[in-house]
Amino acid sequence: MVIELTNTMALAEPRVFSILEQYRMKNESVPIVVEGRNDISCLRSIDFTGKIVHVNSGSSILNFSENLAEEYSEIIILTDFDRKGKTLKKKIQNYLVSSGVKADTYLWEYLCKRSPIATVEELPSEVERIKRNFGYYGAPGTRDVQSSKS
Repeated sequence: MVIELTNTMALAEPRVFSILEQYRMKNESVPIVVEGRNDISCLRSIDFTGKIVHVNSGSSILNFSENLAEEYSEIIILTDFDRKGKTLKKKIQNYLVSSGVKADTYLWEYLCKRSPIATVEELPSEVERIKRNFGYYGAPGTRDVQSSKS
């Protein structure tokens, strides 16, 4: 049975698997910045295996960003999508860019605009919801549509 999608938002949702897979691969060489330790655990639960650092490590945002800039030429920023997370993303992004570091915010922007979640901690649940609703099974980034008879 072919699954037909009529809602434009619904058409965009399964694309998240492809994007997440691209960022899993990118994370093998580029670290991700998140807000807290729980965010790290949540990304690990959806198979991110590279370096992930959390902001709430006791230093100021400026010192945190400067330390990252000394070590890396590119950083993926994935703070929460609420007002605090948006502010934090902008600050980190500005500090990194002013230090000559590429700040990748595409994943953050994609999830912020196309997902109902407000925090990184909600991402694993959202991934599971999309898998159930759209018939995605198996490894992340792959699609095996389960057929059923009507």
